[in-house]
Amino acid sequence: MTDNGSAIQLSAHSVEQTMAIAGIVAKAARPGDLIGLVGELGAGKTQFVRGLAVGLGISSRQVSSPTFVFLQEYPVDEADPDALVLTHIDAYRLNGPGDLATIGWEGEGQELRRGAVLAVEWADRIEHALGLDWLKITLEHTDTGRAITLSPRGVWRDKMPLLGRDIDNLVLPKEA
Repeated sequence: MTDNGSAIQLSAHSVEQTMAIAGIVAKAARPGDLIGLVGELGAGKTQFVRGLAVGLGISSRQVSSPTFVFLQEYPVDEADPDALVLTHIDAYRLNGPGDLATIGWEGEGQELRRGAVLAVEWADRIEHALGLDWLKITLEHTDTGRAITLSPRGVWRDKMPLLGRDIDNLVLPKEA
């Protein structure tokens, strides 16, 4: 792990490692938090969302890329009153405020954030609408897997010391 000011830079050498890092991020998430994922096609954005789901107590099998439906919600076990819903948006095909409105986005997505963790793939396409409080996750291909950078905005800055500690203590799964 590299801590670059407030950003944290990591390397993942397998899907399992990417999901384990995402699980740590999920444990830091609270109702109303937004996690924006940025990276080229195939960089691991949907895999990261699968790891968020697992970290929130949702089966990873429920998660698929919502490219053609724009938005999916993954409910958690109803037996756990503290469990959060994961709302998953794919902004790749969104072309502006009108498209955002069709999925229920108002302001900075407050309605979609209520009682949920909101994960937005291709967040850079709608960054103007995300507001000040979100965690930017940048995923990039490398020769040995992927580079993952966690860049906090707003309230996420306060979570970074704890998040960094938990990541430092994470025992990553062995490479596949």
